[in-house]
Amino acid sequence: MIYWIDYLIIKFSGQFDARYYISTYPDVRLADVDPLMHFVRHGWKEERNPSQEFEIGYYLKKYPDVKNSGMNPLVHYIRYGKNERRWRKASDENFILDNSKFLIHEDPFKNSSYNFGDEIQQYDDKVSIVIPTKNAGDDFDYLLKMLKNQEGIREIEIVIVDSGSEDNTLQTAKVYDTKVISILPEEFTHSYARNLGAEHASGDYLLFTVQDALPPTETWLYELLTILKKNDVCAVSCAETPREDADLFYRVISWNHYNFLDVNRNDRIFKLPDNPNYISLRQNGQLSDIACLIPSETFMKYKYRLNYAEDLDLGIRLVKDGNQIAFLGSTRIIHSHNRPAFYFLKRGYVDNLYLSDTFSDYPIPTLVFDDVISDIIFTCNFIIEEINYKISTLRYPINNDVIAFLIKDAFQSACNFTYPGVIDINNAYFDNNYKKLFKGVISSSGYAKSGEQYNGFLISSLQEFVKMMFAYLKMTNEEIDENLSYEIRNCIFKGFSSLTGAHLAYCYIHGSKTKNKDLEMIHTMLTEGV
Repeated sequence: MIYWIDYLIIKFSGQFDARYYISTYPDVRLADVDPLMHFVRHGWKEERNPSQEFEIGYYLKKYPDVKNSGMNPLVHYIRYGKNERRWRKASDENFILDNSKFLIHEDPFKNSSYNFGDEIQQYDDKVSIVIPTKNAGDDFDYLLKMLKNQEGIREIEIVIVDSGSEDNTLQTAKVYDTKVISILPEEFTHSYARNLGAEHASGDYLLFTVQDALPPTETWLYELLTILKKNDVCAVSCAETPREDADLFYRVISWNHYNFLDVNRNDRIFKLPDNPNYISLRQNGQLSDIACLIPSETFMKYKYRLNYAEDLDLGIRLVKDGNQIAFLGSTRIIHSHNRPAFYFLKRGYVDNLYLSDTFSDYPIPTLVFDDVISDIIFTCNFIIEEINYKISTLRYPINNDVIAFLIKDAFQSACNFTYPGVIDINNAYFDNNYKKLFKGVISSSGYAKSGEQYNGFLISSLQEFVKMMFAYLKMTNEEIDENLSYEIRNCIFKGFSSLTGAHLAYCYIHGSKTKNKDLEMIHTMLTEGV
């Protein structure tokens, strides 16, 4: 609990510069963690500075009472040191500095830097922030407060498009004087809600974000707008920093996605590639509704038009028309989800349906439905009976490389096993939706290969995912403790779920008439509510 108290004290003091922190300590950016929470939990103990204006090592050396107290030095300064006129860094020895708003902004596009100075220059613009909501929860208050407190912009308007909230979302929205448009739950689609919000907005620029995101600083929106104004781009998005409580799977897939976009180490300007294909268009047409800033006039010309991946579709249309868009890795927004495995099964399914519909060159393997079902049953059973068993019998803590080798060795032994004749669906990974799906696919030939030697392909696909997971862990954890081993097991199963969804989508796309009934049942389950 003390971490969150310190977190909030520092956050609302304005004394932490997230951009400075991740630029100075690139391991934090690569680890995909909330930089402020990293500082609160680990950084100050490692004498990492929260900004250019505060030196942790100096403060601890100068004031032994703070060191002996064990208190975070920056928290001490905020609560006591400032009033006691204590110095924050060595250069303060001769004078006391006020709480400055100094921001260094790396310009990734010109290999130089913007220096916004001690006081950022206000833009004479109005930005309308569009947020679709439904039961946004208690954290919604923090989001609206941070958005209202964004600096350097003449006026900020917040437009809420609510689709049937039953909690305190609308009351919270009223406190912050937002413009609220209400729609029926059945009317909601990602495109419709955002287009409707844009139509009711009056700003020069539109910022699309979501109800569970959180800007890390009060200059976050100013930074996005600066990129938009000072570069030849018509829209700008930024990457996510997962929340402190984000699970391993979300961290891994986010990190891998930003590697795919090449924004983990760089900010990027995207334009139409010379040889457009399903890979290069996805890399160069990426916008994100977690944070997307675009001139109102430009957006109203294009608008969103799909019920899924509407942000990627917008980005692709923009670059195809000769525009450039920016995607930032140095500026980030705090956002993540902890979702059950079944969600990622659905996501893997719908992702691949979308990609096959959108890109004519997207490769869809022709698979035999019965073989895929047998492979899913085998791989699920193999994870539960073999992989999880090996992980649970290890002594922790254990070196990252050691456990990676042991799991790799286990996967490579899969060819020595036979297809199972039974699988226990009453395990911790299966919620009711997962059980319903598995009952359906099992009854549809799941045990057709029982007793035969395994010769499938899903195991090798999952092994590639596990390699990616350990590549991420190698950057973030030299050793694996027992708690993280539990996360690893969950991460592997969620990876399996995503791959399962993808392979079921391949079957549906090339569905045979004899399996139409089974495929339609699966299709209905996996597309509902996405």
